[in-house]
Amino acid sequence: MDFSFNARAIKDVIHDTVVASLDDSTKNDSALDDGANSLHTMLAAMDQAIDVMQRADADSVVQQKMSAESIGRLEEKDINRIGQYALDLLENLIAFMQNKTGDQCMDLQRLSLPISLWVVRHGGKLSQIDMLVNTLAAYANDTVELHKLAKLSAVIREIIDACDDEIRRDIEQTNMMRPWRILNLNYGIVATRSHQPEIIEQAYETLIKNIPQDAREFFKEGMQQMDIIGYPDEVRQVVERYHKMWGAESALH
Repeated sequence: MDFSFNARAIKDVIHDTVVASLDDSTKNDSALDDGANSLHTMLAAMDQAIDVMQRADADSVVQQKMSAESIGRLEEKDINRIGQYALDLLENLIAFMQNKTGDQCMDLQRLSLPISLWVVRHGGKLSQIDMLVNTLAAYANDTVELHKLAKLSAVIREIIDACDDEIRRDIEQTNMMRPWRILNLNYGIVATRSHQPEIIEQAYETLIKNIPQDAREFFKEGMQQMDIIGYPDEVRQVVERYHKMWGAESALH
């Protein structure tokens, strides 16, 4: 389970998915060729964006062998701009394909994770996480192996740490489906499913910090899951401790 940015793999997924999705009648659609919003234009722009990201990766390898004074590093704002441009292109491409084929294009949507991780691992910040949060949720639903759940937990933590201040302010708290809330809840759920107490504690502390208003219900439901699923004792002990601190009716008062 490797979510890292790989330019060749991303290009292959994009082009293979597009070819497989378009039937003979759709391939003759003039919208594939004409105008700034044509499929071919978007594919070319996506390829160029991926090439820029790949060159930045190569430059980073070179930079590790040079002194900071002798090189010009990409600034955070440049990383953010490049990453957001690639994500915007990906979202537009997905919308185009959905309109033409009716397919949800999950293979394309999942590319939001390696592209976002490129931003994160180059020291950038994420300002839009809707598609990314849906992708992480899909991976969580498909993952059962404990070691893979632990790795997915670490990736979600990276994403949370790289969200920008606007997302962290969590202004729209009346929206129960806001991406920031779902991201933190899923972090707690995936960490719990990893069965590793240290990972669980890190996720719970993060959840309490980021969405404290949801802590009581989260730990209450967590205790219910301990009985339904039958988690190991070491996991139950962690969940019970947090439930006593935050899950009781008087805990937040």
